[in-house]
Amino acid sequence: MTDWKPLPEDLASDVRHLVVELRGLKDRSGLSLAVLAGRTPYSKSSWERYLNGKALPPQHAVAALGKLAGSDPARLMALWELAGTAWYDADGETHRSPEAQADTPPAAFPTPAPPVARAEEPPAARRLGNRPLIWAGAALAAVLALCAALFGVSDGSSRAHPDPDTTPGTGTSARQLDVNCFSDSCAGKDPKQAGCGGDAWTAALSRIDGVYVELRYSDACKAAWSRISWGRPGDVARVVGGGGRTYRNKVHYDTDTYTAMVAALSPSTAKACVLLTSGTHACTDPGGTQHLTEPPNPPTPSPSAPDSRSDGHATRR
Repeated sequence: MTDWKPLPEDLASDVRHLVVELRGLKDRSGLSLAVLAGRTPYSKSSWERYLNGKALPPQHAVAALGKLAGSDPARLMALWELAGTAWYDADGETHRSPEAQADTPPAAFPTPAPPVARAEEPPAARRLGNRPLIWAGAALAAVLALCAALFGVSDGSSRAHPDPDTTPGTGTSARQLDVNCFSDSCAGKDPKQAGCGGDAWTAALSRIDGVYVELRYSDACKAAWSRISWGRPGDVARVVGGGGRTYRNKVHYDTDTYTAMVAALSPSTAKACVLLTSGTHACTDPGGTQHLTEPPNPPTPSPSAPDSRSDGHATRR
């Protein structure tokens, strides 16, 4: 049996119950952290954080460990739902260890402008006053999670030009996700540096005056961000999340850029926008459940080609 470290004293009781259960499942499975990382999409360091109460494990991670240990999936999902609710207090603040609280947004994303709307963001986990409802919903969630674990549903699309939120040269099935945030704790962070680009997919897509704007989404992080392609320096990508929380980033050179993340328990709670240098402003619809095909590479314009948005060409500067 593993000689486990004591859990943080300020850990909420429902979170503690989930972590203790996961520790028991790991001991029952007989797998080391290294082997567990090899059998799931989550890295050894991620499992170390999940099993020591430093980070709330994603739903898929809980389902994966339960499957390996032969645990009752409905019970596990119920424990995960309760832990997710307890992880956030009434103000949407996370109950995290000092180590997890030390995470700060990367320097590439300065402090964002105030939210467009003043409405408070909803907590990242649903607050259900009637706990039997949690158990009823957990059964359905367990089935969905197990289907994802068994069949490895993924987006088969690819992107030929360099993409800041994916890892070149690795397939989704072989990639280990090393995420260091979840939902609200991802707000304002770079999706690449937070590890959320590993399972990213396009949940909404529009083409505005020849510029593609995408809503990118991570199931592991429960977070979304905006990405624009075929743009020009000065074009601005913007993501809008629950409660009007918004982040933006500008194309400084070349044709692409992406924003920091907003918390999004589902893609439908966020949308991506673009503000072009021409003054045009438009947004995608809220994200859907279908994994959309990503935009193609922009054509390389010849020296004599006109710089026009209407024909889809974007000048690289």
